[in-house]
Amino acid sequence: MDASKRYDILSYLKKLNQELNTTMFIITHDLEAALICDKTAILRQGKLLEFDKPQKLVASLPSGGLVARISIENLNQKVIKTVQKFNSVKNVLRVGNETIEVLMENFENNLPKLMKYLFENEVKIYSMSRDIANFRRFFQIRIQEEGEKENEVNISEINSEGGIIS
Repeated sequence: MDASKRYDILSYLKKLNQELNTTMFIITHDLEAALICDKTAILRQGKLLEFDKPQKLVASLPSGGLVARISIENLNQKVIKTVQKFNSVKNVLRVGNETIEVLMENFENNLPKLMKYLFENEVKIYSMSRDIANFRRFFQIRIQEEGEKENEVNISEINSEGGIIS
């Protein structure tokens, strides 16, 4: 179904939900569809990771979801690791060929410090803007965190069984 029709159907369902004062479950992989819901659940492999209003979930990110969107010349994994090393950085997401979004603690105070740190480390910045993360970013971060936890558990299980990690 095209995006316009999908939006019309979702809007109609929302209107019907409010008029009839009913509970409605929408199960979808479409993160935009989740935004019309009063509350959103995020599931991974049958496990409930989050359940709240989409806006509250985004607001639970570091600094209430404020992000620095930075376009960087020759963006690669080495540059991303340099950004990740900055003390207050909590998440770095690659969102384009030359663009990352950075979430950090105490955003207003630490953004100028991050920019200075990047210049000192000879990271060539085209542009920087600030924005608020969207629900898609929250979802990406949450799923990424869960994947990292699973990897840590798998590594500790290998270690406890006497396995070799190279």
